[in-house]
Amino acid sequence: MKTMPFYAANHTVDKTTVIFKSQLMPKIILPPRAFCLVFLVFYPALSCAELHGTLTMTTNNAFRWFSKTHNSVAVQANVDYQHKSGWYLGSSVSNIDFDTKEHPNSAQVEIIPYLGWSFKLSDQWRLDAQWSSYLYSGKLFGHSADYNEFYLFLHYKDLFTGRISFADDFYGLDHYVIDYELTGRYPVTDSVQFSASFGYSQSKAALGADYPYWNMGFTYFYKFVALDLRYMDGTETFIDYAAEKKLHKLYNPSLLNTAIIFSISMGF
Repeated sequence: MKTMPFYAANHTVDKTTVIFKSQLMPKIILPPRAFCLVFLVFYPALSCAELHGTLTMTTNNAFRWFSKTHNSVAVQANVDYQHKSGWYLGSSVSNIDFDTKEHPNSAQVEIIPYLGWSFKLSDQWRLDAQWSSYLYSGKLFGHSADYNEFYLFLHYKDLFTGRISFADDFYGLDHYVIDYELTGRYPVTDSVQFSASFGYSQSKAALGADYPYWNMGFTYFYKFVALDLRYMDGTETFIDYAAEKKLHKLYNPSLLNTAIIFSISMGF
C-alpha cells in the first residue's frame, strides 16, 4: 500500500502512518515564549537528514477520550526531523479551546515539542521511545497545565502498533496518568486504509475515573494529500464520584460521545 510521510501533529508521534486533523483556526495571538519555542524546535530540522511536515484541518481536535477544542474545528501543523541513526525530533502546534467560561483568558494554543529514538529490532519489528512536552500559551482552568509525557511504541510492520505512555503530572494536577493503546491497520486497496484503535487511560488518581476510548475509520491517500473519516468515542469507568466532582473543577474537558470526525492533511 502507498503511504505518505505523515507524523502526528497532536502529541504522540507514531512513526508508522498517521493521519491528522484540523479546520479553520480562530484568530490567535501567540505570546513571545511560544514564538521562541517554535523557532528553537523547528530550527534543527533545517540541517541534513530527513525532514517531514504536515498541515491538517479537522472538525475536532480529538485526543484519546476528549476534545481539545470543545468538539469544534482546529488547525494543526507539524515538522519532524529524522536522523539516519534513528533519532528524531520535531514539534506540533494547534489551536485549543477547553471552553472554560469561569476563566475567559485561558490558553488558546498548544505546542508539543518531542524527541525520540527509533530502533529496528528485526525486519518486522521496531521499537520507539519518545519524550513529549505539552506547553500552553496560558493557564487552563485557572492553573498552569504544562506537563511531560514519556512513550514506548512497539510496531509490527505497518499493521500493528502497541503504545504505553506515562505522565507524572498530568495537566499540572500533581497526579500521574498511564495510557495504553493498541492500533491496527489494514490496506483495503492501494490508496485506502482501514484502521482502528482501542485505548485505556488509567487516570483515576488525577481525574477521579479511568477512561476507555476507541476509534475506527478509513483513510484515502492521493499523492501528498490524505482524507480521513473516523468514528471516535470514550466513556468513564471505575468512577470515584466525590473525587471526580472535586477534580473536575481543576480539569474538565469535553468527553467524546460518538464523534464523527473528518480531517484533511497535506504533507511533504
